Amino acid sequence: MFYNSSDSFEFNDCISRGACSVSPNISSMQEIMFILLRQISYYILKLKNFGIEKENIIYDIMFQLAFIDSLKDLSEAQVLELFSKQYNNFVKTRKEYMKLCRENNSQCEDLKNLLKFSAKTNLSSILKRGDREFLQKYKRLGLNEKYYSEILSGVIKSVSVNWINLHDYGSYAKFSSDSVLNALNLFNSSRVSPQKIKLYIDELAKYDIELLKQINELQTEKFGQIQLTAVSTSTKPNKAIMVSGSNLNDLKTFLDVLDEDIDVYTNGNLMIAHAFPFFKEYKTLKGHFGSGVSNTILDFATFPGAILLTRNETQNIEYLYRGRLFTTDKVAAKGVVKIENNDFSPLIDSARQAKGFAKGQQRKEEFIGYDESEVNAELNKIIEKNPEKIFIIGPSNLTVDKIDYFKKFFCNMPQNTYAISFSYNPKLENVLHINIGNDYAVLYGVLHAILQKIPVNSDKLAFFLTKCDVNSLSNIINLKNNGAKDIFLSDCPPLVINPAVLKAFIKLYNINEITTPKEDLEKLKKGN
Repeated sequence: MFYNSSDSFEFNDCISRGACSVSPNISSMQEIMFILLRQISYYILKLKNFGIEKENIIYDIMFQLAFIDSLKDLSEAQVLELFSKQYNNFVKTRKEYMKLCRENNSQCEDLKNLLKFSAKTNLSSILKRGDREFLQKYKRLGLNEKYYSEILSGVIKSVSVNWINLHDYGSYAKFSSDSVLNALNLFNSSRVSPQKIKLYIDELAKYDIELLKQINELQTEKFGQIQLTAVSTSTKPNKAIMVSGSNLNDLKTFLDVLDEDIDVYTNGNLMIAHAFPFFKEYKTLKGHFGSGVSNTILDFATFPGAILLTRNETQNIEYLYRGRLFTTDKVAAKGVVKIENNDFSPLIDSARQAKGFAKGQQRKEEFIGYDESEVNAELNKIIEKNPEKIFIIGPSNLTVDKIDYFKKFFCNMPQNTYAISFSYNPKLENVLHINIGNDYAVLYGVLHAILQKIPVNSDKLAFFLTKCDVNSLSNIINLKNNGAKDIFLSDCPPLVINPAVLKAFIKLYNINEITTPKEDLEKLKKGN
C-alpha cells in the first residue's frame, strides 16, 4: 500500500471545502503583497550597489514569498501586521538608499507609483487597491507576458519555499535569493519582453533543483542515510500528539523535549521521517496517522489528541475547528496557538486533556524509503535489458481516478518497457517501486542516481507527473531545459495554478496532458 492511496482519498480537502479556487479577496491581498515585496527588492538591489547587504530583510522577503498563500488563514489584524512589517522594510531601505545617494553625490533613481500605507490603512482599502492593481497589470501586459509572468511568479514561490527550508539547516543560499530579488525587480518595469522573463524562469528553475539537492545532502548528514522501513499506521490506547507538515527539524526539536508518556504520530509529508535512522531512536514516535497529504480536514477532525503544525508549510486549516492546534511557525493562523521559545508545555497539556485513543486500531503497515544498493542493482538490471521505453512516474496524490489510471497504464505497458514508480505500486516484475512519500529533496537524490545511469535527454525516458503543487513548474521546466523529450502532466488544482495559465504553460513548454493510458501510450509510440 502506498501513502495517499486510501479509498477515502477522493474526499480530499478541496472537495470537502466545496471550493477549489482562490477567492478574489485572497488574490487582491496577494497582489498587493507581491507589489510591496518587489518594491522592497528594488531598493535592496540599489543598496547592494553601495556594498550594503540586508540579510534580515531579504529573509523577510523570502519568507513572505514562500507563504504568501497562507494569508487566507490569518485574521485581519495579522494580515495588517504583515503588511505593516513589510512596509517598514520598504521605508527603511528606500530611506537608506536616498541618504547614500546624497552622501555620495549620486543621482537617485526612485521608483514611481510607490505603495503608501498609514496607521489608518485597513484591509478593505488593501483589497480595493489590489483589485485595481490586478486589472491594470493585465491591461498593460501582452498575452505571452501575462502567462510568462504568472509562471515566473509560481517559480519564485517554489524557490522561496526551498530557500526557507534550506535556511532551517543553517545554510544561506545567496545565489538563489539574489536571483529572486532580480526577478522581483523585473516586475517593477512597465514592459518586459517574454524572452527576458523566460530567462529568469529558466535560471530560477535550475536554482530550485539545486536547493533541493542541498536540502537532501543536509538531511542525510543530519538524520542518516534513508532506509527501507516498515511504518506502523496502527494506533494504541493512550494520550497522543500528531505532528503534521514536512519540517524534520521541528519534529526533532519536539521529540527531544518530550518526556511524557504520550504517543507521537507523524502526519502528511512527515511520514518520510520514519525512514531516517535518527528518528528510529525515539520510543515515543509510534507511527503515522492519516490517509493522505491533502486530507488535512479528515485527519485533523478524527485525531483525538493535540496537533502540532510544523514550520514552513501552508496547511488547509481555514475550515477546521480550533482549540488544540499549535504551531512552531513565525505567524500562527487564526485559532492556532503559537509555540514560543520551544516551550511545548501548552501542546502537551492539551494532549493530556484530550481523550486520546480509547481502544486503538490495527492497520496494515506501510513501507517507505529504499535500500540504495538494491535500487542501484535493480537499475542496472533494467539497463542491461535495454528496454524500448522507461517510464518515470513521480509522486502523486493518488485519488481514485489516478489509481484507476495507473492500474490500466501498467496493464497496457508494451513488451520490453519498464517503469520506475514513486507512487502507485502494481507489484509487477517490470515496475521498480520506490516509496519516498512526497519528499522532493529525497526524490531528487534518487532521480540524480537514475539520471547518472540513463541520461535525461534519452529517447527511452518518459516522465509522468501526477502531483501538481508549488514545485511542479520548476520540476518540469528543469527537465525540459535538460533535454527531457516526453513529459506528461495531470490537471492542476486552481489553488495551485490558474487553469488558463496551465494551458499556456503546457503549450509554451511542449508538455503532454495526461488523458487515458491507451491514448498516452499510443502517443509515445507514435513519437518514436
